[in-house]
Amino acid sequence: MSILTQGTQVFALVPPLSGTGPFTVMEVECATSFDPGGAPADQIEDTCLSAKERSYKKGLRTPGQASLGLNADPNNASHIRLHQLSEADGDTSVKWAVGWSDGTAIPTLSAGGAVDGVSIGSGGTGYTTAPTVAFTGGGGTGAAGTATVSGGVVTGVTITSPGTGYTSAPTVAFTGGAGTGASATATVSAEEDFSLPESRTWFVFEGYVSDFPFSFAANTVVTTTATIQRSGGSAWIKKTT
Repeated sequence: MSILTQGTQVFALVPPLSGTGPFTVMEVECATSFDPGGAPADQIEDTCLSAKERSYKKGLRTPGQASLGLNADPNNASHIRLHQLSEADGDTSVKWAVGWSDGTAIPTLSAGGAVDGVSIGSGGTGYTTAPTVAFTGGGGTGAAGTATVSGGVVTGVTITSPGTGYTSAPTVAFTGGAGTGASATATVSAEEDFSLPESRTWFVFEGYVSDFPFSFAANTVVTTTATIQRSGGSAWIKKTT
């Protein structure tokens, strides 16, 4: 089944203009097009002298450029911020999240030192209801989550509050639910990142705004196709709820 582009949203995790303070999740409003570009793997030649044709091994990936089309509006704060990022010097790499049209939830900020995920080690047996999830240790406070159960087995934990101040992964404990044996491990974010709702498909990557050129033509609106130089890999995250 195909997915319509109508309803797609683009979000950026941007630093404060002053250079200090928390990051913020910003929607790039009224995007007209988006092409994330690619990251093809380099060719490493592995041809023997006796060979009649060249052979290659897969090398490092070289991230390309993403392009983001906008009807440039000076009254739109997100457009102004993108232009500022394109003109800024230094390390201005930005995290990006593209929300697909199969959902409407928006991402939130996951602060550094917050619990950002739980991996089930053993689902246990005999659970008739979802057990209570508790996070202890790790130097932080406030993390909370809810467990999901299927067929008497704990299948996952949804983070309802990431907490703050964790310097190491807290211990995860399950109580109640009439079952036994479930175990899991938590992961803690080292830096600020997106907290992505599971009710929507996401495409995420990182890169800096390399250019924000304006286009003026007769009998039309002012447009721009901002370019984003990608850095590192990407992830396509399928919705699960």
